[in-house]
Amino acid sequence: METSRENLQTVYIERYAYGGYGLGKLPGGKLVLVEGVYPGDLVEVEIMQEKSDVAFGRAENILERSPIRRPAKCKYFGTCGGCHMMDVVYEKQLELKSQIVKDQLRRIGKIEVEVKSAIGSDLEFGYRNKMEFAFYYAGKVELGLKMRNSNKVVDIDECPISPASFNKALENVAEIVEISKAKIYNPRSRTGTLKHLVMRYSHSNNQTMAIFVTKTEKFEEGKIIRSELLKRVPQINSIIHVMNSSDNVVLRGPYKTLYGSGVLEVEMDYEKFQIPPTAFFQNNYHVASKMIEYVTKSLELNGNEHVLDLYAGVGTFTMRLAMLSKYVTAVESSHISVKAGRANGNINNLRNVKFEEADVEEFISSFEGKADVVVLDPPRGGAGKKVCEEILRISPEKIVYISCDPSTLARDLAMLKEKYEILSVQPFDMFPQTYHVECVTLMSRV
Repeated sequence: METSRENLQTVYIERYAYGGYGLGKLPGGKLVLVEGVYPGDLVEVEIMQEKSDVAFGRAENILERSPIRRPAKCKYFGTCGGCHMMDVVYEKQLELKSQIVKDQLRRIGKIEVEVKSAIGSDLEFGYRNKMEFAFYYAGKVELGLKMRNSNKVVDIDECPISPASFNKALENVAEIVEISKAKIYNPRSRTGTLKHLVMRYSHSNNQTMAIFVTKTEKFEEGKIIRSELLKRVPQINSIIHVMNSSDNVVLRGPYKTLYGSGVLEVEMDYEKFQIPPTAFFQNNYHVASKMIEYVTKSLELNGNEHVLDLYAGVGTFTMRLAMLSKYVTAVESSHISVKAGRANGNINNLRNVKFEEADVEEFISSFEGKADVVVLDPPRGGAGKKVCEEILRISPEKIVYISCDPSTLARDLAMLKEKYEILSVQPFDMFPQTYHVECVTLMSRV
């Protein structure tokens, strides 16, 4: 349906907002958020939704293009929902991300603080070490990524932010599954078996893991898929079958190793990790390495500190912290990650680490020990009120808050700044081509 000219508003885009929106003003002065546009664009916008303080619009025509634009390096950009700003010059992406962090801290946390220039990724493309592709059936087996704000899958045969081995798998897996006659899962009718292909990669060790996620425990077609996949994609070192009945989370549940060692080995500058198929690990190896270095250097540890590492995962920050401090208590709720964290402590010959398998909020509420330093790396939802209150009670000398969502970071820092001074806010570009931004905030007790 075509939009009539009368319904279009001409808007100059002034800023870039978290969530992938260009921000401008309507003729009456009301703010309007528009997807897929950038500061410097002059666009004709159709208003899709109006609230009392803000409107949401869709860009119909770009009258003048911003100088920060460039051609996108992907034929699916704009259709697939994976990337949001691939058509922006990389240096400008970094500037926009620093500005997003500053805006969110000011708007949500009422925090006026210097935000440093975002530290970029060594790899602008091919950086992802984990991708979740969805299977669907449309007369034949197809495999791809979801559209933005939709469950509709875009059939793709390559992804520029993925390593070469993922793209080789993308070219072949749908056809292999077709040969195996595996039934594709339909989330509407909740019938069928095969749901997702998750690919994982170690940039340091050049290892590729292919994970097939099914609804059911049975996966007899796995044998055919395994033999055909190894023939066509020889880069693969491990093949895993995960049984997951949940439609909300892609990668969780019991698993079996169909081929290979069943773990991914990653080496940083000073530490080694073994990562199980369903455990979380930072998605950009080179940026994770820079963040570990930055976190531990910022803390200026002298070797006598007791460190509390919350949401520790498989020990991403724990290992280096333990090398530089007296003792680290690492808290993590995922059983798989805790098991891996303990193994990683042994691999790195560290005897001054204790992994506690517990919900962070429950653990910290009953924590009576000493902590000179608290490091926390919560999921996107942030730490929240209770955890922040308990950190204030424990009263460590220093806090490092690692965040993947500047809005929940701003909310939590607003609580912590009651007793803590923000010394530095350093964004990192963990996810080039997207609006997502990782952030490390260092705080000191007032």
